[in-house]
Amino acid sequence: MYMRFKKGNRWKNSTDKVKYMTWRKIVFELNKGRHGSSKHYICMKCGKRRKTTRTMHAHHEYSWKAFPDKRYDRKNGVVMCIKCHRAFHRKYKYKAVKDPKYLTEYLKG
Repeated sequence: MYMRFKKGNRWKNSTDKVKYMTWRKIVFELNKGRHGSSKHYICMKCGKRRKTTRTMHAHHEYSWKAFPDKRYDRKNGVVMCIKCHRAFHRKYKYKAVKDPKYLTEYLKG
């Protein structure tokens, strides 16, 4: 699993990067176990099923920036396809950073 990191990103050191990658992997595995089958990851918004994480994103329910104590909590993750993830951020912009209720509202709607 390789991710490119842009200049000025959130990882200050390699330990944080490893913690994030571990969190991401756990979120995807929990999604597959709870909502998918043994072979598929499922978007929690539209229900799209994929065998790889390439077109899926792990999204923090409690934002990375506003809730640093919950960054690596395995229960603080939701899997969405790229399309739904982008639509969520277009719709709620920065309101969702401070209030996780917007994610719940988006997933139900």
